[in-house]
Amino acid sequence: MTDHKTTLKIFVNSFKEWLSANYSLQEIQDLQVNDASYPEWQPIEDYFSALLAAGQINQLDEEDLAHLLYLIARHWDIGRMIAWLSRAPVLSNLGDLSVEDFMILARAVSKLSGTEYDDAKYQFAACFEKKFDTLTPGIAHILLNLYHSNDEYTKRLSLLALAKLKYPDIRTILKQSWDTVDEQYHKIGCLQAIDEYIKDPVLLNEYLALAAGETGDELEKYVSWLKSK
Repeated sequence: MTDHKTTLKIFVNSFKEWLSANYSLQEIQDLQVNDASYPEWQPIEDYFSALLAAGQINQLDEEDLAHLLYLIARHWDIGRMIAWLSRAPVLSNLGDLSVEDFMILARAVSKLSGTEYDDAKYQFAACFEKKFDTLTPGIAHILLNLYHSNDEYTKRLSLLALAKLKYPDIRTILKQSWDTVDEQYHKIGCLQAIDEYIKDPVLLNEYLALAAGETGDELEKYVSWLKSK
């Protein structure tokens, strides 16, 4: 039987050693690294495929899950461990990741702190928006935890997922986002949530009026496009 704890520690330590050998401490802290260029992704992907095939994600403890989620985070722009880049129903492109096991990973990542996990958090938020159709109490709890992340992109994708899955108090979350996140792409996310998922013309007009007082070329373009529809 695979010793998951030892294997995951080796994978993470090897990745961090590669980072230290190729990037400055500041670049690593700022996540200004090309994770996809790591030359040893194949063994990690093979391990993840075997883990899925054996149905052993539920055997991982908190430490193991944190190590696995660190690797998933660093794998973000490859997008095969967690299939977050497409709207296809599969949750992983490396094997049959069940909904139950996906939820184990999602719950674990929603509780982790540290910027090194941000690239994992938004993958799960994106999957909830793109691949799920029903809001359960468990999913709502995870998405609210992810929404309260310090990472803007994670917060934005969680907002969209909550809107798509018809979270009952979505208007409160929407107002909180608009009022507290001073970033044009987040404002675009708020408008997108109303336009695509909440589908309330009166509410959309209210936020379009608010957008008139905001700045940002991309926001201005998006507002113009919405008004022309």
